[in-house]
Amino acid sequence: MISKKIKIKIINNFNKLFKNFNYYYIIDISTYKSNQLFILKKDCYKYNIKLFKIKNSLFKKFLIITKKKKILNNISAILKNNNSIMFSNSPNIIANIIKKNKLLNNNYPILKLAYIDDVYYYGDNNIDILCNLKSKNELIYYIIFILKNKIIYFLNFIINYKKIKIVNINKLLFNKLKIN
Repeated sequence: MISKKIKIKIINNFNKLFKNFNYYYIIDISTYKSNQLFILKKDCYKYNIKLFKIKNSLFKKFLIITKKKKILNNISAILKNNNSIMFSNSPNIIANIIKKNKLLNNNYPILKLAYIDDVYYYGDNNIDILCNLKSKNELIYYIIFILKNKIIYFLNFIINYKKIKIVNINKLLFNKLKIN
């Protein structure tokens, strides 16, 4: 049994995590042995991912106390059995780690839910989609990069077109001057 002080401390820590990280995944790693868990934790440390085992009732309390009832309504069916939660600031790095670990560990961990940019992805069948996902900022950078290249190409075309016109006018004038 966890004391009330410890529960409050845990709830405060979760609140900080939800504020500091944009993306989270709820997974099942209940069948993991210590060596498998070590590899997963090593990957998490390498990519600055926070991994926590959560007690479902305490997690539900946290969602209620912090007025995140919208989240609770979306994930209440998933909060069964043993769960762990992973936090990250990259939308796809956790999915890539899960996919890598699935190859090593007989299809475990099981993805229960991923929360990315206000969208919930339920179930293990979304792993491939999540691996290829880009964040809003990454998409904006990509669009700006493409537009920048197109604008540069267009400006070069206009500059070269003007040069061609000027050269043609000069040739025409030169030829007329020669004739006279």
